[in-house]
Amino acid sequence: MQIILPASFSKIISKLRSNKANTAALPTYQSHSQSTLFDDLPEGEKQAALTKLHDLAAAQPGQTKKRTSRRCFNWKTAAMVFAFLSLVVLATVALVKAVDKDVDQDLVAKLRMANTNLDRMALLPNDDDWVYDFTKSDKYTYAPGGVINANAATFPATVGQGMTMAMLNLGPCSMLPPHLHPRATNYVVAISGETQTYMINENGARTVQATLTPGKMTIFPTASVHTMMNVGCENAQLISALNSDDTGTMNLANAFFSLPANFTQTILGPDANLQALGGNVPAVGTGAAAGPEACIAACKAKGKLVRRSF
Repeated sequence: MQIILPASFSKIISKLRSNKANTAALPTYQSHSQSTLFDDLPEGEKQAALTKLHDLAAAQPGQTKKRTSRRCFNWKTAAMVFAFLSLVVLATVALVKAVDKDVDQDLVAKLRMANTNLDRMALLPNDDDWVYDFTKSDKYTYAPGGVINANAATFPATVGQGMTMAMLNLGPCSMLPPHLHPRATNYVVAISGETQTYMINENGARTVQATLTPGKMTIFPTASVHTMMNVGCENAQLISALNSDDTGTMNLANAFFSLPANFTQTILGPDANLQALGGNVPAVGTGAAAGPEACIAACKAKGKLVRRSF
């Protein structure tokens, strides 16, 4: 835009004064009109004057912008948001319960910062620092089961060793829900019982099935989805070795129902009852969950069901 000089302003003012008869309404500029008050001005100054005139007209009384009415509060929307947040909170609490807690956070931090192996050894001066008792964990149970991890959080001596050892206890017909470990490959060996396992490595890969009896093992590659179930009527125990001291675990169903409702509803379909489905997903708890009632009933019918306790 060109700058309007003082001389041009004088011309504009004189033009406006000469039209006092029409002061009730300032002239409106029409883009298609060729005749205006300022036709005798240079083109650049005329355009600047018309722009200024437009601004003046917009500021006249009665030219205020139309306000758009807004509803301040929508109870239906608020109720839906509250219900969704409640589900997220419940799912989050369930996930937090299963996270291994640091037995000595300061010690773990010092071990990770140690410059040499001898420095780490000095931080673990007692023989007891090098012993972990799986049976002392509150997750050591067969009712319905439990996953007990010896890792950086629960057993600081593992820091820097690149390993987690886990003991898997499964009561009769109990299972580990579908889950994955984002930072570790998992080698699983059966010690007792009969356990059915399933593994899916990635989209497009086939489902690998294995039946583990004492002495047999299988592999779950890093981040692969896997699950297992004790298909026998007695307790089953397995040992799991993972190549990280901080493997991470993500239960798929719990994670899925932690997503926004518009995502889960789209995936499951408009008729799916999200609250009912999400409410039936067991909390992560000790890592294991009760299996199918049909399996338990079959064991009872055979008179072989072992009481689910340690």
